[in-house]
Amino acid sequence: MTGPQVEELAAAPAPVEACARFLDLPYCLLLESAAVSGRLGRYSFLTADPFLVLRAKGRVVEAAGPVGRRRFQGDPFEALRAALTAFATPTIAGLPPFQGGAAGYLGYDLLHHLERVPPPRHDDLALPDLCMGLYDWVLAWDHEAGRAWLVSTGLPATSAPARTGRASARAAAVVERLAGLRRGGPRPATTP
Repeated sequence: MTGPQVEELAAAPAPVEACARFLDLPYCLLLESAAVSGRLGRYSFLTADPFLVLRAKGRVVEAAGPVGRRRFQGDPFEALRAALTAFATPTIAGLPPFQGGAAGYLGYDLLHHLERVPPPRHDDLALPDLCMGLYDWVLAWDHEAGRAWLVSTGLPATSAPARTGRASARAAAVVERLAGLRRGGPRPATTP
C-alpha cells in the first residue's frame, strides 16, 4: 500500500485563520495550541470532512461513511477499535504526531461499558456517548520549528492507485481552499 501524500506549506496561515476557510465542512476540528511552551504547546492540527463517523448511544452504534449509514448493536469501544484497525496507516517520522486518524470525543456515559453503575435518571443533554470522525487529511503546524504540513492519506480507498488518486485530489482541494480559490470541497463520495 502506498504511503500518505505530504506537502510542506511554505506560507501556511495561522491555524485559526486556516480554520475559518473550512468551517462549512462537516465535523471541522481545530486542535489549537494557544500557549507555545515546549512540548505541550508545540503542535496545532486542523481537519474536517471525515470519511467515516462513528456515533454511539448506549449499545446502539452508527457508522456513516463511504458505503452509507448503518446502525447496529454493539460495544462502542469495539466498533472504534475495528475502524482504527481497518484504516491504520504508518506514522511518518519527522512530522507532527497527528497525521490523520480518529478525533472526536468519548463521553462520560461510556463508563457503562467498563463497569456496572446505575444509569442516570435523566439524559438531560441527549448527546452521543461517543462521536469520532476518521479523517483522511490534516494540516499540522509545528510552532517550535515554524513549519506546517498537509498530510493526505487517501483513505478509505484500499488499492494503491485509488489511494494515491484520492490523496492527491483531497490534498489539492485543501490547498485550493487555503489559497481562497474555492468554497467547496474537499468532498467525499458520500458525506456522513
